[in-house]
Amino acid sequence: MKYLIFLFIVIFGIKGISETSFSLFEYPKKWKNQNNEIKHFSDFSGDFYLLSMVYTSCPHSCPLTIAKVQEIKSFLSKSGFSNIKIVLASFDDEVDTPNHLKQFIKKRKLDEKQWMFLSPSSQKDARELAVVLGISYKKLGAGDFSHSNVISLVGPNGRILAQTKSLTEDIGVFKVAMEKTKK
Repeated sequence: MKYLIFLFIVIFGIKGISETSFSLFEYPKKWKNQNNEIKHFSDFSGDFYLLSMVYTSCPHSCPLTIAKVQEIKSFLSKSGFSNIKIVLASFDDEVDTPNHLKQFIKKRKLDEKQWMFLSPSSQKDARELAVVLGISYKKLGAGDFSHSNVISLVGPNGRILAQTKSLTEDIGVFKVAMEKTKK
């Protein structure tokens, strides 16, 4: 039944998923992380995390998205919320293999205890997650993608607590969402 609800969301592209009771834990697909371990979103149960989609060969907006995620993490830490992890899922099922993601993490000097990169099993899996997160993207030639830059804060129950839909939006929405979880 949960998978049917998920498919409904994917097929009809319901916007504002954060306004529903849908949990990413109901998303049944398997992804592989940079250590070649199989991951489900339910593996993040109990954690707060920032979630976005990127591809590591992106020359333009993905490095900016990663920098924005770092800025949000730092902002939340300074606001007293240091228990936030980071999960970045790739659009690119061909290039962003677990080994490639591992090399990218080393090159960018990211802390693997805080950062997890996920490689999709297929382009279909990447597309489904993008729809759930409200991310638009299109595969272009030469390994490039045109895409939106949505960053989501996901709560310990797998529900989206806050989102920014551009890299210029006010990141204060993430602090407000975290403060609401304390009440």
